[in-house]
Amino acid sequence: MTRYPGLVMALAWSVVIAAAVVLIPSQPAVGVLAIGAAVPIAALAFVLRPALVALTLAAALLGLGRAELPPTDPLVPTRAVTFAGDIAAVSGRIADDVRPAAGGAEALVEPSTVLVGGSEIKRVGNLLVRWRGPAQASFGDQVKATGKLALPRDLPAFDRRAYLAQRNVYLELDASSFDVVHGGGGLAALPAMLRQRYTSALDDAIPPPHSAVLLGVVLGIKQGIPTELQNALIATGLIHLLVLSGLKVAVFARIVQGALTPLLGRLATWPALALIALYALVGGATPAAVRASAMGGLALAATHLGRPSHVWTSLAFTAAAMLGWHPDLAWDVGFQLSFAGTAAIILLTPAIARRVGFLPHVLREPFAVTCAAQVGTLPMMATDFHVLSPVAPIANALTLPILPVLVAGGLALGALSFLPDLARIAALPLTGVLAYIEQVAYLLARLPVAAIAIPTFPSWLGAAYYSALGPAIAGAHLAGSRRKAVIAAAVIAPCLISASALAAWANAPPQVSVLNVGDGQAVLLRGPQGAILIDGGPSPAKLADALGTQLPPWQRRLDALAITAPGLGHVGGLAGFGRAAATVLLPEVALAGSAWRTAALEEVTRGASIQRLAAGSAREVAGFELQVIAPEPGAPGDEAGAADLALRAVAPDGRSFCDFSDLDLDAQTVAAVRLRGPCTYVLLPAGGRSRLSPDLERAAVSATTQLIASRTAGRLAAGFPPTVLRTDQEGTITLPL
Repeated sequence: MTRYPGLVMALAWSVVIAAAVVLIPSQPAVGVLAIGAAVPIAALAFVLRPALVALTLAAALLGLGRAELPPTDPLVPTRAVTFAGDIAAVSGRIADDVRPAAGGAEALVEPSTVLVGGSEIKRVGNLLVRWRGPAQASFGDQVKATGKLALPRDLPAFDRRAYLAQRNVYLELDASSFDVVHGGGGLAALPAMLRQRYTSALDDAIPPPHSAVLLGVVLGIKQGIPTELQNALIATGLIHLLVLSGLKVAVFARIVQGALTPLLGRLATWPALALIALYALVGGATPAAVRASAMGGLALAATHLGRPSHVWTSLAFTAAAMLGWHPDLAWDVGFQLSFAGTAAIILLTPAIARRVGFLPHVLREPFAVTCAAQVGTLPMMATDFHVLSPVAPIANALTLPILPVLVAGGLALGALSFLPDLARIAALPLTGVLAYIEQVAYLLARLPVAAIAIPTFPSWLGAAYYSALGPAIAGAHLAGSRRKAVIAAAVIAPCLISASALAAWANAPPQVSVLNVGDGQAVLLRGPQGAILIDGGPSPAKLADALGTQLPPWQRRLDALAITAPGLGHVGGLAGFGRAAATVLLPEVALAGSAWRTAALEEVTRGASIQRLAAGSAREVAGFELQVIAPEPGAPGDEAGAADLALRAVAPDGRSFCDFSDLDLDAQTVAAVRLRGPCTYVLLPAGGRSRLSPDLERAAVSATTQLIASRTAGRLAAGFPPTVLRTDQEGTITLPL
C-alpha cells in the first residue's frame, strides 16, 4: 500500500467522515479536539518512518474535524416542528433543481424571510415548497410563496424525513400562491437553462414517452416516464440507464475531445474538463454524476500530464473530495450505490467475464458488469428499493451495447435543435432504438421471476453479507495459509454477526408495533416473556409479511390473540392464520358476524383457550398487564362501536399502549372513567378519521402522549397535531414500552 500513499490517506479521511456522520453526528467539541491533535501528529511525519502512518492518522483526525464542524444548531428540528400547521409567507432562493410533482412542481428553498401570523421566525432550516399549476421556476430564482407549513410526508419504504433532514429541511410548504420575483442569473443558472433547452429540443423532436427515456439516458433526469414503464425498468434492473454513469461520461468525453483536439491540440484537455463538469451539472449533479465526471476528469488530466492513472486512487480521491464538500453524503443512497457498484465492477467483472466466456463479446462484458454490480450493491438495493432482479444481467446484456449510440445520438439532437426539421428526421432511428429498450423491459418484466420483492432487509444482515463478501474476494487473490485464513473469516464473521443479531432480536425489550396492514389495524405487543397480537388487519398476506419482520423465525406461537371488533379490517387477516395462540381474548358480548368466530375456532383446534373480557377486569399476559377499558357488561353486541374491546397494555416499567380505535363517542366517554392513568401511546379511533371524546382525551392524553393512526392514505380529522404517526407514511411503527 505504500506505493499508493494518496489512496491510503484518502481512504482514512473518507472512512472517518462517514463513520462520524453516522455514529457521532453534531459533536463540534470532538471536531475541535481532532483538528488540534492532527497538527502535532502530522509533524511527526518528519521524524517517524514510515511517514505514511503519521500522515494517515492526521488525515483521519482532519476528516473527523470536517464531519463535526462547523457546528449546527441542534434546536432547528425541534423549533421547526412547532410551526407545523401554521400559515406562512416565505421569500427565498431556489437552491436545487425544480422537480415535477402532482400537477405542479416542488423545489428546495433557502428562505430569507418566513412570516407566521405577521411575525418573522428564524432558524427553521430550508423549506420544501410544493405548488400546483403552470408556474415555472429554476435554480437560483428568487421566489415568494404563501401556504400551510407541514411536516414532510414520510413513506413506508423510504425514510423521507431523514433524507430531507440531510438537506436541512424539516418543513414543507403547500403553497396556495407561488410567484417568481426575479430569475437567477450568472454561471450558477447556466446548467438549469441548458437542461431546459435540451428538454424542449427532445420534446420537439421525439414523441413521448421516448423523449422522456432519452432525457434520462443522456442526462440522468427521470421525468415524464409512465409509471408502467418505470416499474418495468425497475423490475428488470434497467433503471440505472436513467442515471448519469461513468459510461455516459466516457462517451461525452470522447465526443468533446474529438471535437476540440483538431482545434486546440494538447490544450483541448482543459476545456474538455470544464465541459465534463458542466455535463454533470446539467444532469443535476447527483452523486453518481459527480463521481463519474470526477473520475473521468482525473483520468484525462493524468493522461495530459503524462502520469499513470490508478483507478483505486481516483475512486478514493473522488469519494474524499465529495465527503469533504458535503459530509452528509455518507447517508445518501445514490452516493453509496455509485461507489459500491464501481468498486464491485472493478473487482469482480474480470473473473465473471472469464466464467461466461462462451457468450459473444458484445454480450459478455455487460452481462459480467451487471452481475458484479448486483453482487456489490445487493444489501443497498434490498434495503432502499426492496427489490432484486434476477433477469437484470440478461436485460443489461441486451441493452448496454447500444447505450453509447443513444448517448451520442441524443447529444447530436441537442446540437440540431436549431434545425427542428432535420432534428426530427435524425431522431427516427433513435426512436426505434428507444422502443427496443422499452420492449426489452416490458417483456422481461413479465417473466415470473423478473423481480423478487424484499419487504425488509435489516442492517445486521447487510453487515453479515459484506463480512462474507470481502474476505471471499480477498481469498480469490491469495494462496496457501492466507487464503485459508480469509475463507475462514468469510464463514465465521457472518455467522457471529447473525447469531448476535438474532440473540438480540429474540431478547428485545418490551415494545409495541402498530403493523402496516392497510385499511384496518393489527398491533403486536412483544417482550422477553412472549408476544400478544391484537387484531389481524384486512389481509392475510400483509399480516404474514408484517409479523415475519417483527418476530424471530422460530417464534411461531403467540401468548394471546385479542380480537377487538368483528369487522374485516380487524379479522380479515386472520383467515388461515398460521400461528398458534395460547389464549384468544374476546369482548364479553355477542359479536355480530362470523369471520371472528372462524378465526377463534381455528385457534381452539390448536389448543387455545377462550377468555371473555369486560370493562374493569385485567389480565397478566406475556409480561404485560392488559387492563380492559371496554365493553361495559351488557353492551349490545350488534351495535358497532359500543360492544368492541378497548385495552390499556402496561409494560413492567409503567409505559402503556391504549387501543381505543373501535369505540364510538359514547363508549369513549364511558371508557374515560375506567382508565387508571394516561397513556404513553394512543391508537386513534377509525384510523384518525375521528376525534377522541373530550372526556377520554382529558383522561388518556398528556403532553408527552404519542398519537398513532393505523390507516391508508387520507386526511386526519381536524385538530390533531402534526406529530401523529401514521402507518400509511411511516410503515410499521415500533415504539419502546
